[in-house]
Amino acid sequence: MKVCSRCLEYFANEATFCPADGTELRKTNDPYLGRTVAGRYRVIKRLGGGGMSTVYLARHVMIDRLSAIKVLRQDLSLNPTHRERFLREARAVNRINHFNIVEITDVGEMDGVAYLVMEYVDGKSLFDALKAGPFPWGRAVPVAMQMAAALGRAHQLGVIHRDLKPENILLVRVPAATGDAAHELVKLTDFGIAKILDAPALTYSEHLFGTPGYIAPEYIEGLPAQPRSDLYALGVVLYEMMTGAFPYEGRAADLLTAPLRSAPIPLGQRVTGLPPDLESLTLRLLARRPEDRPEDAFAVHDALADILRRFGGGSGLPPRYPSGAPARRDEASTMVDAPPLSFATDVPPASRLTANLQKVQTSEIGNQWHSALSELEQTIHSTREKGGARAKDADHAAERVQYGRTLVVSIERATHTAAEAQSRVDRLEAKARAFRANLGHAIDTLGHERSRERAHATALQTRREALADTRTSDPAQTEAVVWEKAALAAEEERVRSLEADLVFQIVELQGQLDAQNLELDAELQSATAKLEGALGALRHLTGEFIRTLDDAAATVLPAGRPRPRS
Repeated sequence: MKVCSRCLEYFANEATFCPADGTELRKTNDPYLGRTVAGRYRVIKRLGGGGMSTVYLARHVMIDRLSAIKVLRQDLSLNPTHRERFLREARAVNRINHFNIVEITDVGEMDGVAYLVMEYVDGKSLFDALKAGPFPWGRAVPVAMQMAAALGRAHQLGVIHRDLKPENILLVRVPAATGDAAHELVKLTDFGIAKILDAPALTYSEHLFGTPGYIAPEYIEGLPAQPRSDLYALGVVLYEMMTGAFPYEGRAADLLTAPLRSAPIPLGQRVTGLPPDLESLTLRLLARRPEDRPEDAFAVHDALADILRRFGGGSGLPPRYPSGAPARRDEASTMVDAPPLSFATDVPPASRLTANLQKVQTSEIGNQWHSALSELEQTIHSTREKGGARAKDADHAAERVQYGRTLVVSIERATHTAAEAQSRVDRLEAKARAFRANLGHAIDTLGHERSRERAHATALQTRREALADTRTSDPAQTEAVVWEKAALAAEEERVRSLEADLVFQIVELQGQLDAQNLELDAELQSATAKLEGALGALRHLTGEFIRTLDDAAATVLPAGRPRPRS
C-alpha cells in the first residue's frame, strides 16, 4: 500500500503519483492504513498509540463521517485477559454515556484483532495544551469541573477509570454562540483499564494499573481501586494544571511511593494568587487517606462551581512562580501487565479503479460508472468504423459494456439498500444516545442530591461527636445539649431515610438503563449486520463491474495506449 503525503489517500503498490495532486507516493508498511474495517470505516491516518493499542482516523464510506478506531495490538489479541480488558472499555463507556466522555459507537474484530470505533474528537490533549505553560486557575477550574462531572456519572454507575492523566483528557475549543463566551469542552478517553465494580476481576491479583504520579496511595499499598482513587488522580491533574508540576518531587518509580513518604508540596510554593478555598480543595483531593478526600466527584464538582462563582474565575493572567517555573514532564506511559476516474496512468486498471472507488461517495458511484462506460462506447464506435480485425474485438468489448450496464443498475439498487440500512443504524444510534443521555441526566441529578445529603450526614455526625465530649454542670446548658442531640438524631434519621430512597431511585434507573442498553444493542447489532451484508453485496458487484470494465478496455484498446478518461 502507498500513501500520498499531501492528501493522505492510499493506493495500490503499482501506483507512482497521486492522481489528485500529483504528489509522489510513498510506501507504508502499516497493515491497517487504507483498509476498510467492517465494510464501512476506511482507515486514513494513524493518530497515535500506546503499549496496548494503536488509534487511527477513519472515514465512514457511506456518510463521510470521521471516527477514531482503536486497534488492540495483535499479540495481545491472542491473550484472553488482555482482549477482555480491551473490550471492557466498550462496555464501561457504553454504560456511562456522558457528554464529557468519548463515545464508543462500535466494537468488533478483523483478522482476529479486536477494535473499538469511537467518536473522533478534533482537539488536543491536556498534556499537549500544558506544554505552553500552566493554566490560570480560572481556566483550570472549568476543566476540572467537567472531569468531575464525568467521573461522577462513571462512579455512580460502578465504573472507576484508574488511569486519569493529561494524556487521556482531550480539550476542544467550542466557538462562542450568540451572547456566550467561547469555552473548552472536556472529553475523557481511554477507559482501557477501567474497573467495573460489579464485574468479576480479570486476574486474581488485580495487578497494579495506572501511571506513576497519578496512582492513589492506597492503591500502591495493595488495596482495591475505589472511586476516591480517581479523585486523587483528579487532584494531581488539577494541581498540575495550575502549577505545571507534580505535587511531589521525583520521576517514574519515585513518584509511585512519594505519597507514602511525604505530604504534597504546598501550591503556594509554586504559584501565587489562588483562592484559598481552591488550594484547600486541591490538597483535600490529594489526601493520604481516601476517607479524608471529598465524599464523591459530585461534591468536587459543586465545590469547584462554588469557587468559580464566588471568586469570579480568576484574573485570566498566567500564574506567577515564586522560585521559577518547574520543568514540564515527559509523556508518561500507563503501566499495563474524489477526483475523476482515469485510465491515463501506468497503474493496471483494476488496481486503479479499486483505489479510486474508496474516494467516491457511494451515492455518486453509479454516475461515475455510467460515465466510464459511455467513454468506452465512444472508443468502441470509433474502432468499428475503422473496420478490419479490430472490429471483432469491438464486438466483444460492446458485449462487456452491455453487461456492465446491467451491473450498474444492480450497483445502484445495492447502494439504495445499503443507504437504507445505514439510515436505520443512524436512527438506532441516535435513539440510544438520546435515551442514555436523558436517563443519565436523571441519575446525575439524583447523584448530586445524594452527595449533598451524605455531606449533610457527615456534618451531623461531626456535630454529634463534638456534643458527646461536652461536659457542663449548668442544668440549662445540659438540657440544651440533650435537646440538640435529640434534634440531631431525628435529622440523621431523616437523612438516612432520604438517602435510602435516593439510592433506590438510582438503582431503579440503573436497571432501566442496563435493560434498555441490552435491547438497543441487540437491535443495533441486527441492523449493523444487515448493513455489513448490504455493503458486502455492493463490494462484490463493484468488483465484478471493475473486472468487466477492465476486460472491455483491454480488448478495445491497443497495448501501451493510454486508457480513456471518464
